[in-house]
Amino acid sequence: MKGYICVGCNYFIDNICFSLPSMIQHMSHPQHPLKLTWYSEFQNGNLKSPACQYYMDHTSGWADCCTKCDFFVDRFCAGASKTLTLANVNYKLFFSFPFKHEKAIIRCNICFEKVMTTCSLLYYNMDSDETMHVSCALFEESVSNHEEMVNRLSIQRFSDLRIAD
Repeated sequence: MKGYICVGCNYFIDNICFSLPSMIQHMSHPQHPLKLTWYSEFQNGNLKSPACQYYMDHTSGWADCCTKCDFFVDRFCAGASKTLTLANVNYKLFFSFPFKHEKAIIRCNICFEKVMTTCSLLYYNMDSDETMHVSCALFEESVSNHEEMVNRLSIQRFSDLRIAD
């Protein structure tokens, strides 16, 4: 693993994390930029990211946050692409379910848990009527692709979200 180290405090950051932006503008919170934050800075370490329905204690511990609004999205989910192809099926990223008056309980096609249909990132395919949590879809993508390719995708996706520091 290549990266950078501070000899004085023994802090290490790998090349992938080093190249990710410290501030992004994200579709889930267009009001303000989101700043990269270590999740232990939150009062409760077992937080669930409202934007991607992902428990913070299952991740590397990084989230993109707006302290003004007490809003955060897990770094894993913040890098979700606007479209994703899994098993030759194309999915589009939404922040709310595309049908406003849907009354049915929508379940993720991967984990079969309930998908929040408002103010939450999700992938949806209209042709096959398939819905997935962003975190589930990204995990599937990482399992089906080589780790190096996934790391390159992360850097590429975040470059589209980068704003001036």
